[in-house]
Amino acid sequence: MDTTKEFAGKHILLVIENEAVPFDRRMWNIARALKGAGARVSVICPVFGRDSEKFVVLEGIEVHRYDNVFADGSVLGYFREYGTAFVKTFFMFHALLFRGRIHAMHVANPPDIFWPLAIYVRLFGIKFIFDEHDLAPEAYLSRFEKDPAHPDLLFKIQRMFQSLSYRFAHAVLSTNETYQAHARKQMPSIVARSFIVRNGPDLGLFTARPAVPALKRGKSFVAAFIGVMAIQDGVEYILRAVHDLVHTRKFTDFVVYLIGKGDDWDRLKVMAEELKISDYLVFTGRIPDPEALDILCTADVCLSPDPYNSLNDVSTMTKVMEYMALGKPTVSYRLKENTYSAGDAALYVDNNDPVAFAGGMLQLFQDADLRARLGAIGRQRIEERFSWQRQTVQLKAAYEAVWR
Repeated sequence: MDTTKEFAGKHILLVIENEAVPFDRRMWNIARALKGAGARVSVICPVFGRDSEKFVVLEGIEVHRYDNVFADGSVLGYFREYGTAFVKTFFMFHALLFRGRIHAMHVANPPDIFWPLAIYVRLFGIKFIFDEHDLAPEAYLSRFEKDPAHPDLLFKIQRMFQSLSYRFAHAVLSTNETYQAHARKQMPSIVARSFIVRNGPDLGLFTARPAVPALKRGKSFVAAFIGVMAIQDGVEYILRAVHDLVHTRKFTDFVVYLIGKGDDWDRLKVMAEELKISDYLVFTGRIPDPEALDILCTADVCLSPDPYNSLNDVSTMTKVMEYMALGKPTVSYRLKENTYSAGDAALYVDNNDPVAFAGGMLQLFQDADLRARLGAIGRQRIEERFSWQRQTVQLKAAYEAVWR
């Protein structure tokens, strides 16, 4: 079937609140896939890190960015951030609408604040696609360490926003089967309009390249993490594992690269000093893809420290898929979705135990055959099941259903 006929002449607007493109890999992949299918694609997102230009055209995709004040980790900070984002997105949407018709608005979460637009854009004949990257209510529980058995008012409000996002969307995209099952349970009426589009790595980008010896910094082994550094992402567990390796097991022949940034960044750097492990860590911040790939391809072991909680257990970790695409073994806690995604490509350790995590790192450092075997399994799983090239088929099928 020639899918370009379905997309020709269509204008699709992508809306992101918590990151910018092209740094948001999933949304940039979606934008490129829709553009490649024949649609005109625009993006509204915040200025974020290196993605600082207010307007830029990348690969034929218009990117419109606005200034926002990201939350400082407090509830009030999130209210300020989300309120600003909604208002600026609303006005930027109209600026684009005045220039020509928009056929679909594709909104990524978190947060789940854009459901009013799902109602409003119907006035203009615009389809609304809700792309659920995280279960926002569970993210709240994780971020603020709330007890899921005793949900508070803010959790209940977020659950309501989530349900309204499901209710008024023309299509709901989930990143895995668990998320889809949750959405269908919350809103049974969406069964016919719910689709799975996983966080698959683009094999055109994530291809193994030669290691860069200088990155080893005189050590025999390199470990690497890439991703967001918020409290719920568990980077602290890496630091505590490194402390155990260095000060308890007296193993020092390694360096760990921490690629990315987040609102836990400053605390983590102070913690590294307090634990006396700074000499074994390299905080790179956000860096361009080529530099990040050099580090990941040099790494002997890759790290997924996300702790067990109600959100992480059912979430697909993009970084794990990217490690697998590069043929790298991963140390991970035994989370439901990580075990589904990675299968036998990861070494799993006891949940939320930094000493066990250190043991997993050491085992892989010292066993080259195991590293090679896990890496080969991971690459094969990506090629056969989870690559972005395969997810693009699902994305187009969802849009074709919406057009119909």
